[in-house]
Amino acid sequence: MKVNSLLGKLSLIALLAIASQSCKKEDGIDNNNVIETPYVLYASDASGNVFKTNDGQNYSTIFPGDGTPLRAIITSKQNILLAKNQSLFFSENEGKTFNPYPVVKLPVNIPWPYFILDVKSYARIQSANIYSMGGVSQSQWDNGKSFDNDTNWVNDTAYSTESFTELENGLVYAYSLSGGKQNISRLYYKAGKDKPWTPRPASLPTPNRFYVSHYNNTLVATDYDNLAGSWYSNDSGKSFQQYLGLPTGVTLYATYGKYNQLLVGTQSKGVYRLSGTSFVASNSGLHPNPTVYSIVAKENYYKNNVTKQFFYLATDKGIYRSEDLAKSWIKVKEGDFRLIY
Repeated sequence: MKVNSLLGKLSLIALLAIASQSCKKEDGIDNNNVIETPYVLYASDASGNVFKTNDGQNYSTIFPGDGTPLRAIITSKQNILLAKNQSLFFSENEGKTFNPYPVVKLPVNIPWPYFILDVKSYARIQSANIYSMGGVSQSQWDNGKSFDNDTNWVNDTAYSTESFTELENGLVYAYSLSGGKQNISRLYYKAGKDKPWTPRPASLPTPNRFYVSHYNNTLVATDYDNLAGSWYSNDSGKSFQQYLGLPTGVTLYATYGKYNQLLVGTQSKGVYRLSGTSFVASNSGLHPNPTVYSIVAKENYYKNNVTKQFFYLATDKGIYRSEDLAKSWIKVKEGDFRLIY
């Protein structure tokens, strides 16, 4: 009985070992290291060069710079859109050629890239456009190949719109620095693809240059010039409270939320990470006095169903990556970078 029991235990151990190996390997390939769906990351430097990478380490140039920084980069499915000066450019061949949109003219002197957004919940691009009556144009059918004016507004119509964001629940928000015709609101929301832009009078201090972003289903409004800091709303923009902990007297270039983290990129003070309702500096591994212009998150899906999450920073001394949810950073590319997407 003891011999049979021992043989049974050994057989069970052998079966478990075989099962473990089969989960990890197929035809000698370790599935823990085989990426099922690699990410695509785009970055642009101070000269306007645009780079592409699938691993954060090896970069190819897809758009040569002319000495002028880009203002925004977005993608919609396979298409790429770039903003330079007051113009948008479109590529449907992975950046081999770009064509301008004559019907879209971007607002001048808006220093953040949030004036254009690929809205995932209803497959539409929203862009600021001073040629449009409400200040907004949309690409509804072809992922950025063509635009028309978005004229679906309730009551008040914005003179211009300078930033957009989409919450995880699909609500889309727009913020206008100038306010509407009656100056009753600067904040607007859209509750669905065919729903109108609806004014949401917001309790944000004015006049300030706020741009909107989000953190899960929290709406975030950040004052670029940092006269009023960063504010958040958990009731769809009806009321706002101020975050604490951000440094004073420096520009707040970027606000980005992903993986239950909210990050703010600053001038010369690096990146700040939200802890509760207060921000803390999170600069381990960054160069001294870093300026963080842009932030993005990416993830790799492996064949063993594991997901690995990354944050990237575009800074004045290079591109940095974090593999521990923005607690520490390593440099992956030298240069003066202004955008990352």
